[in-house]
Amino acid sequence: MSEDVATKWNGRYSAEGVQWQTSPPRDLLLSFVDRLPASGLALDAAAGVGVNGLVLARRGLHVVCLDVSEVGLRLAREQARRENLWLETAVYDLSHPWFPPACFDVILNFRFLERATFPMYRRALKPGGWLLFETFVRTPETHTDVDFYLLSGELSAAFADFDVLHDEELTRVNGRSGQPKSTAQLVARKPGDLD
Repeated sequence: MSEDVATKWNGRYSAEGVQWQTSPPRDLLLSFVDRLPASGLALDAAAGVGVNGLVLARRGLHVVCLDVSEVGLRLAREQARRENLWLETAVYDLSHPWFPPACFDVILNFRFLERATFPMYRRALKPGGWLLFETFVRTPETHTDVDFYLLSGELSAAFADFDVLHDEELTRVNGRSGQPKSTAQLVARKPGDLD
């Protein structure tokens, strides 16, 4: 993990924490939350202030939030305590992920891309476990670090052997920048015969 990345996000969450905490959960999660299990263990990867993980904790899941920002995770823990929810946090470098096999019932990955997580998510989901993934797709207008953008079709190809319930690439105007952003969305369940 780059200290610069952690410093950047700690600074943003220190200055804008309330704004981040009051932002709504991802629409993709809200569209499927009623179909997700109401118990078990969930992972919120690159959780930030835990807005999405808290949705799962309110549903009844035990949630583990991972992020590079200790400030964001502290805000998530404080909110969980106020609501008496089961939510644990850990500062974690997702560029070198390791998770035990078949331990999570749900994995969330929103607005974050680290390709090294793909095989780990596959391994860490229980059979029948849910993956909800949404992140940015590279376009001809992408001028920032292209390593943080999927190629078109890359996400669906990485989980093609899962039971796919939703797979879409779309372009919307980003609320913060006002610029169009393309994203890939995937909701899929791990089949019972994958290890």
